[in-house]
Amino acid sequence: MELKNYKPKISKKNKYYADKIREYLKSNKSVGIIDVTGLPAPQFQEMRNKLRDKAKILIVKKTLISLVFKELEKEFPNISSLTEKVEGVCGLIFTNENPFKIYNFIKKNKTEAPAKTGQKAPKDIVVKAGPTSFAPGPIIGELGSLKIKAGIENGKVAIKEDTVVAKEGEVISAKLAEILTRLDIKPMEVGLNIKVMYEGGIIYNRDVLDIDENYYIDMLKASASESLLLSIGLNYYTNENIDYFIGKLYRDALYLAVGIDYISKETFDKLIRKAESQALGVSNYLPNDLKPKVESISSSTAESSESKNNEESKVSEEKKEEGSEDPAAGLGSLFG
Repeated sequence: MELKNYKPKISKKNKYYADKIREYLKSNKSVGIIDVTGLPAPQFQEMRNKLRDKAKILIVKKTLISLVFKELEKEFPNISSLTEKVEGVCGLIFTNENPFKIYNFIKKNKTEAPAKTGQKAPKDIVVKAGPTSFAPGPIIGELGSLKIKAGIENGKVAIKEDTVVAKEGEVISAKLAEILTRLDIKPMEVGLNIKVMYEGGIIYNRDVLDIDENYYIDMLKASASESLLLSIGLNYYTNENIDYFIGKLYRDALYLAVGIDYISKETFDKLIRKAESQALGVSNYLPNDLKPKVESISSSTAESSESKNNEESKVSEEKKEEGSEDPAAGLGSLFG
């Protein structure tokens, strides 16, 4: 039998998915490896519907992914290395969204679930320090067998320090799964699990994609605040700090005017208080029997000003009442 002209048979199904991978790779900016192991069909369909306008998903075998990626290696440099992240029930996600944005969207749409025996930890599982609802008993020994330090506080079992009970990727034992469930710790996440994303020749692993938005927003705010303070210290004028400089110039001008006794609308009250303070300072050097017994000048000025304002207000109200009379009043005599 001659093997010279032999061609391997490719099923119609595999050919269909291979063509789809090629099509989606060329029409989208990013592609990622997803793991859907243990994801119930209803939740998978729900997530697929949520991603309908953002991404396309294909559930395909690792061998098919590997063959197509190797074929397109020249067009998409380093893309075949993504297959190293393929495990379990795998698939591909294609999108024109930013890889970080799509990862964050999928992460936010996951739900927590208790751990089951034989599952792999999706990330480091930590039992945190603090009180529990357990009464003293065998539970202390059970926790100790998992290297979780515990003691008695206020009649209840308390965990003394944070403990990593399973590293990412480690298989969860039956004993650990039971303890986590009793502690109401749900380390598993029900949803799509993105392992890696590829965009323009750059590979983003999950530890890079999984960023805390609030942390970086706080960092940006702190940097902006520090930059503002630096620009003010350097007297470097920008749209962001110009109000500060204008306010500072106004205050400096006001202090200068008061210092040289320059009378203006803005300095009048301050100069009165300054003169009063100086007068009281001089009076302190006089004998007690010669010290004048007078009211505070600024207080008198304030009362005078208040009295004047009240009088003006009263006159204004009287004029208002006069002006509010019916303008047709007294015209009847003209037609009598």
